[in-house]
Amino acid sequence: MYDPHDPEQVRERRTRRKARAATDQLDLAWVASDPRGRRVLLRILNETQFMGSSFVPGDPMATAFREGQRDIGIKLHTVLTNAGEGILSKILMESLNADE
Repeated sequence: MYDPHDPEQVRERRTRRKARAATDQLDLAWVASDPRGRRVLLRILNETQFMGSSFVPGDPMATAFREGQRDIGIKLHTVLTNAGEGILSKILMESLNADE
């Protein structure tokens, strides 16, 4: 059982969390290294409408559903922004070029 007052357990948990975060970043960089992966990430961002409103007048269940979608988009956008290597910029630039 985890004891938050045990410095050794806290240190071990922190190390595992950092290792998991590093693996997640490497996985994302791998997906974004290919134009197909970047297009999939862009589609997910677009489908979640993370920049839009989730409010549906008179339908709190639909609002909650859309807010859940939006939350996923916000999290993905944050991860892409923090990923470095200009991943998000590259995705957006390719999107603009594809629209021309």
